Amino acid sequence: MKKGDLIIAIVVIIMMAFIGIGYLIYVNSMDNNRYVNIYVDRKLYKSIQLDETVDLIVEVKTEYGYNKIHIHDNGVEVLDADCPNKDDVRQGFIKMPGIPIICVPNRLKIVIEDKTSAPLNDAWT
Repeated sequence: MKKGDLIIAIVVIIMMAFIGIGYLIYVNSMDNNRYVNIYVDRKLYKSIQLDETVDLIVEVKTEYGYNKIHIHDNGVEVLDADCPNKDDVRQGFIKMPGIPIICVPNRLKIVIEDKTSAPLNDAWT
């Protein structure tokens, strides 16, 4: 390995370390002002504040379909749905703000949001 290759490798490792440390600081600095917001047909259906003690099952029954949502461990997942492909069930458990769970046939969107932040842009906005 040449001296230039070694310098590049060291710089890349240092950059990766800074990114990792920054990510950990960001995740640990998030306060408990996070909410699971459930939208049906672009309208807020229900908003639940997240904390470590929340263990709640929400059943969303609308004219578009049925979804069974489990909110626990500072995150959310869809347990069951009556949509044909069940993509929302397969998306699994999410804990990070801004990553939505979408069920297009049932017009459902579930996202973890911070009440103090501006809404995140997505395919609906």
